Amino acid sequence: MRKIASATLVRQHPRERLCSVELVELDLPAGQLRYIVTVRQDIGESSLTAVPCTLQEAERRALDFLRRRLAAGEQLVRRDGFDALVDLLPVQPAAVAAPAAEHPVPGHVTALAARFQPASWKLESPERQARAAWRLAECADASGSASQRALRALVPRLVGLLETGSDLLDLCLAAAIGRLGDRGAAEAMQALSQRGRSPATQRIARQAWLMLLEPVALQAHAAELAARWQPELAATETGEALVSRLDAALDERRLEWAHLLQEWYDIALVLPAARVLVLDLLQSLPLRADCFQALRYVYKAAELRRDAQALGLLHARFENTPGSLMPPQPRRYRSPTTGQWITRTGGGARQPALAYSPRTREYLRLRGWRNLRRLAAIGHAHAPELAVGLLLGLADEDLEMPREEHRWALGADGRYQRTLRLHHAGANWLLVARLLLPELPGLRTSPRARRWWTLEPLDTTRAMLHRTEGLRAMWDAHPEALLQLAMRSRSALVHSVVARALEDHEDFVLGQDAPVLEALLRSAYPLTAAIGFDAARARMEAAPDAAARVPWLTLMATGSHAEARDFALLHIAGDPATYAHHAALVVALLLSGDERVRRQACGLTVLAPTAELFAELQAALLAADPAARGLAEGAALVDQLLKAQLAAPAAAAVLAGLGPLLALIDHPLPTLAHLGVTWLLLDPAGVALLPPSMLTRLLSAEDPERRACGARLLAALPDEVLRGHTDLLGELALHAHAGIRAAIAPALLRLAAADAQLAQAVAARLHQALFQAEAGEGAHDDALRWLTQDLAAHAPARDASGAWRALQARSVGAQRYGAWALAALAPADYTLRQQATLARHADAGVRAWAMRALDASLPAVPSPEQSAELLPLGDTAFDDARAYAQSLFGERLGDDSLGVDLLVAWIDHPRDWMQALGRSRLVRRMSAADASLCLTRLSQHPGTQVQLFVTQWLLELPTDDPVRLAQQLRALRPYFLSVLSQVHRGRVAKSRVTAFLRAQTAAPETAAVVAEIFARQVVSTSLTDKPQYIAGLRDIAARHPQIELPFLAWKKPPAHTA
Repeated sequence: MRKIASATLVRQHPRERLCSVELVELDLPAGQLRYIVTVRQDIGESSLTAVPCTLQEAERRALDFLRRRLAAGEQLVRRDGFDALVDLLPVQPAAVAAPAAEHPVPGHVTALAARFQPASWKLESPERQARAAWRLAECADASGSASQRALRALVPRLVGLLETGSDLLDLCLAAAIGRLGDRGAAEAMQALSQRGRSPATQRIARQAWLMLLEPVALQAHAAELAARWQPELAATETGEALVSRLDAALDERRLEWAHLLQEWYDIALVLPAARVLVLDLLQSLPLRADCFQALRYVYKAAELRRDAQALGLLHARFENTPGSLMPPQPRRYRSPTTGQWITRTGGGARQPALAYSPRTREYLRLRGWRNLRRLAAIGHAHAPELAVGLLLGLADEDLEMPREEHRWALGADGRYQRTLRLHHAGANWLLVARLLLPELPGLRTSPRARRWWTLEPLDTTRAMLHRTEGLRAMWDAHPEALLQLAMRSRSALVHSVVARALEDHEDFVLGQDAPVLEALLRSAYPLTAAIGFDAARARMEAAPDAAARVPWLTLMATGSHAEARDFALLHIAGDPATYAHHAALVVALLLSGDERVRRQACGLTVLAPTAELFAELQAALLAADPAARGLAEGAALVDQLLKAQLAAPAAAAVLAGLGPLLALIDHPLPTLAHLGVTWLLLDPAGVALLPPSMLTRLLSAEDPERRACGARLLAALPDEVLRGHTDLLGELALHAHAGIRAAIAPALLRLAAADAQLAQAVAARLHQALFQAEAGEGAHDDALRWLTQDLAAHAPARDASGAWRALQARSVGAQRYGAWALAALAPADYTLRQQATLARHADAGVRAWAMRALDASLPAVPSPEQSAELLPLGDTAFDDARAYAQSLFGERLGDDSLGVDLLVAWIDHPRDWMQALGRSRLVRRMSAADASLCLTRLSQHPGTQVQLFVTQWLLELPTDDPVRLAQQLRALRPYFLSVLSQVHRGRVAKSRVTAFLRAQTAAPETAAVVAEIFARQVVSTSLTDKPQYIAGLRDIAARHPQIELPFLAWKKPPAHTA
């Protein structure tokens, strides 16, 4: 496998996302089709070539994809090959035309050059000499203006001054020489980079040497450096993953981040791929000591190279990241003498453990602003570029939430008044207060503008009422910088300020090229889109024909600006027949994020030429951003059109567009894959054109939606092929995902209808699945529908025992199957107890069937044995079954049909209504002969109502035999203790039991049992009940002195001996 070409695109809004396209040659024999195009975006990967194709076809598809993505607003950040994209550079606004006459050398430049004359130079102090050299470096650039030619004439003098003064002077001279661009001084800079008196001077001299090298020599040097880092430069990770990988590589190489980042930044002068990695590291490296040193070196180098993008990224990090106040973390470094790793907590002078402190942060924030301010003051050409780079770092998604702060301030009347400070999300950005809003009325700032606030809320949805930006002269001289911010900024505040500034440059905006206006119109910010719309409308109205108006109408109709969308739709509706012949416009409308636009596109598809429409549709779907708003809805709409009005022409176009169609089926986005399958299956022989490897890949996909697409294709195979894969069909029919089940159902039922043996096997498998936990939502519903409708003739276990087993299963699906089977059975198939059990079933249909069966099975006067079989009916928790049971037990069953055991069972039932019914029926047949049985069976019941009911039977106990009565009382002792131990309830039952027990103290046998009960209650009962127990014990003591009562007579405990 060999990579032939690659390109990387980036989309900035709403978050930065990379998309990589690679053209790859497979390791296949010569003469065969062996080229593919892969697309990698976020964590997903797809292919524009589902099967290998020719090099020309693969390159055509890759370039078409890249052009469409670039036209949609993405930017090309890296390219290796794909030479046809050379002309598609990032969109740049046209600058203000420079005057024809050349300006003379400004006075401040002449005065600065005069300070380097020998006579003046020797009079300067070392500090002023260094400052003069730094001022020269600030004014210098590599342009050919008169002032720069005058400064470049000083290069020999500057080279002669090297190593004649302080080390700081050498550093400033090296910066000036490097920026002036005189390649004759390259050798001097190389020498200074080796023998400079400080590492800082050596680093600046090295950067100056690289800036002065010839392109060939620079490429050779970069290639030599890149060879050392070949494995690391090939990394595909981003963010924290990239940092972790490089951390491990540095530990293995025994190097530090400063070494890596400096060399990679040098390589980035030549290799765009290395620059992408460096910019990623600038945003991802943590601001701890070892990493911050590397970032600081790159920051100084970027200042020297005037790399506005790198400076903007670093400045944004300094603005968004507070300085560290935590105690220093231990750091590891290698001993220069022993080579061993040493852990140090405090750090050193050059490498402090706490590098990024609040003071360091404030210094770096102010440094960025001061550098910009000085460049703007001298009218330097780099000033607007630097301002744009710094402001592009202000992104809404990276800022904190806005907040409110209440403060007490001294008013004009000498009294303190409460004020409300409104802190914008960017209130901690020093650059906002200094560059973006210094002229805003009501702006309040802290000392040195470390933070800012307002007393009234900022409305960023509208343009500022007045111009608020600082350095207005710079912006007015370079309105193209304002356009750059409008096209690329991700801050609503920036767009609000820039929109007002561009109102003063309306003619400049109208004169921009079409790509610039398209970028403005595509903006996600309404203020900027409105600027683009005004200019685009004027440009469109001046267009000579419909073909020239179509690109503008496409942008307006598919953009986010409501006014532009309404204008475009109204214009298209005025001549639909003409615009329907432009396939790109129709497809763009179909895939729009607005429903009204998609509805209008449906009407255009009827008038559009189908061949061009289908070709454009396939290409647009393959190049669509998976995260684009409305893509899923648009694809669903196209799917409906393909099944309806476009079905016949789409079926005829399958073979002509098979390559893109297969790529669409293999797309990682399930919505597009589903659309591709629908399109392919319109052709009766379409499934035969599908590569087997693709079908296997879809059926084994992790995404259930894509697997459902594979199931649809599988179901379209001939029946002869499917009969050999019945196990796979059964597995898919029971899948957790509803889409997969729906996709495979037609094939499964089609085969079952033609093969009874297969139908029985499928029905048995579905029946077994009903007794298991549901694999996914609706799985049992589908299985039941197939079993009870299409496979009803082959449904298993429909007899009485099978239905009973299903009805008693835990699974709801099995219970529903049992209910379906029960409807075909007779009441005689079940006993009365089974019918009573079914009458309390959770399924309403089962309960109704059981109640009808009971009515048909019960005789007019049931026997006690038959009545006992109905006891399970009392356990029902459903209103209809309870009403039926109350009617049956209370009215239809006479006294002759109820035995005492059954009535006691009713009273002992957990349901309150059953207990009440049992008590009422048992009272009607109360007798002394049943007293012992009732007391024994009901004495253990915990319910207070039952305990009260039991007290009625106490008086029925025979008292003529004291010994037998004592035995009965002792057996009922738990009942007595339970009733007497009730707290704040059961007062009537307690009174009855207490009176009954005190009445049984005449005989010594019964008195002894009563004494045990009262003695226990005296110790544990409340003060309210205790007197009556004491009185009872005294009565027993008076009547039967022989009974020992420890509660009333003290007995000395026996002494224990060792």
